[in-house]
Amino acid sequence: MPGTPLLDGQRQSIGTSAAGHMWYRVADAGTENSYGFAPKEHGASSGPGLGYRGDTVMYQDPFYSRTLEITPEQYTKLKAFGEAAVSGDWRYFKGEYHGATNSCVDFTWGALKHAGFTIHRPEIRTHDGTVVSPERTGPIEDFFEGRLQPARNKVDIQQLVDPVPGSPLNGERSNPPPDRTLLQMLISEQEQVSPDQRVEAQRFKGQLGERLGQLGMSEHQVDTLAAAAVKEQTRFASQGAVQFYLLSKDASTIAMRQAFPPLREFSVERALGQSEQDHWRETMAMSMEAATFTKTSPEPVEALTGPSQSPNHPVPSLG
Repeated sequence: MPGTPLLDGQRQSIGTSAAGHMWYRVADAGTENSYGFAPKEHGASSGPGLGYRGDTVMYQDPFYSRTLEITPEQYTKLKAFGEAAVSGDWRYFKGEYHGATNSCVDFTWGALKHAGFTIHRPEIRTHDGTVVSPERTGPIEDFFEGRLQPARNKVDIQQLVDPVPGSPLNGERSNPPPDRTLLQMLISEQEQVSPDQRVEAQRFKGQLGERLGQLGMSEHQVDTLAAAAVKEQTRFASQGAVQFYLLSKDASTIAMRQAFPPLREFSVERALGQSEQDHWRETMAMSMEAATFTKTSPEPVEALTGPSQSPNHPVPSLG
């Protein structure tokens, strides 16, 4: 979370986190290692990235962390994933940093997927009771790479299934939100959507809103899909303006026909798996990448939880 206190290697204050950070830590028989991902060039919003070890020391009193006892196999995989990134070996993760699409958040979730964590997702229903996304417990979804702002990954981290149920090491820890400057509050809470993007969302609702409502979706769900549509249009802006939106017969996919091919599609279930606010934030990050706000290295404030192999050493966490 923006505002988290930062310390250097000598544990001297070096200010506060500008945008937030997420990482993980593993521990075994007294040996602890933390792993995070950030741009090589301090403050860059995109460019060559690098894995870092010192996040647990650097980020003090993280907003949220979760500790899990894990299996030896998971420990080995998490450590290998992190060590590879630290050494500049990108066999597991893309080494090009991008604040909106390949950040510390993507890195941490990539490690959890690599280690084979299981996640429990609750059922998602429309206002009339129609199940849009059924309850499921299984591997972390291939499409899920986390939420843009580190602190907003808390609920998803809480949905991870304990690898060792009932372990005394399993637990959560939260700290009060840190003091934040106005700019840090703007970064974490108040990104502004452009008038053109709002108009595009209205165009989406004008074309598909009624049909989606007939299928039992609430106004909030339609708004979420509209935000997702604007995000996809922003992602593929080089293909020109969207001429019209198409809904598949089974209502599982929305397609965008733009001025230039190919036809772009996105999953309704996947889009509803994120909040409307998160879609807008990702849109803003893509459209204002190098503008008003610049991120500092490492992507600040939420450190994730690192599991532990040994019952004697809980795994700390988020910062």
